[in-house]
Amino acid sequence: MKRLNIREQILNFLFLLVLQLPLIHKVTLFDQAFGFFYVGFLLFLPVGLSRSYLMLIGFFSGLIVDVFSNTPGLHALSCVIIMFLRNFWLSIVNSDWQEIGNVNYANLRLLGFFGYVFPLILIHHFVLFVIENGGFHLFGLVFKRVVFSSFFTVIIIFALNFLMSSRQRVS
Repeated sequence: MKRLNIREQILNFLFLLVLQLPLIHKVTLFDQAFGFFYVGFLLFLPVGLSRSYLMLIGFFSGLIVDVFSNTPGLHALSCVIIMFLRNFWLSIVNSDWQEIGNVNYANLRLLGFFGYVFPLILIHHFVLFVIENGGFHLFGLVFKRVVFSSFFTVIIIFALNFLMSSRQRVS
């Protein structure tokens, strides 16, 4: 298990939060796709953290986004759910997941990356938009938002992670 660098993780979260919060309602595609790329921070936490720590980190990071976006508990709940599922899903996608140290594009490669990230983002967005909508009425609209937002978020997370892993290989 690789040691968790708390300072680096806090800086990563603050960087994504500073990017996310001013853009949370401004970066939309056709009023259907919303990019919630702060979730990338949660998905790429180092391997080896217990499920309890993951859920606590997910809760507090979601709560911070909730406070600034005026969504009482929606992001916190969505983040806790994906943090609950994270290690289980990572073990399905990558059989030697405990040896990889850091979860990123460089360690998972292209198919592993999308196989890991996309379903968890889809679950996050499904929970977020269904609760925001107040249920399953207008299911077509909710389904469109979930799918389009998931694709948009995954593309943004992939680009950020690819750039970060390329930068780490160079240095």
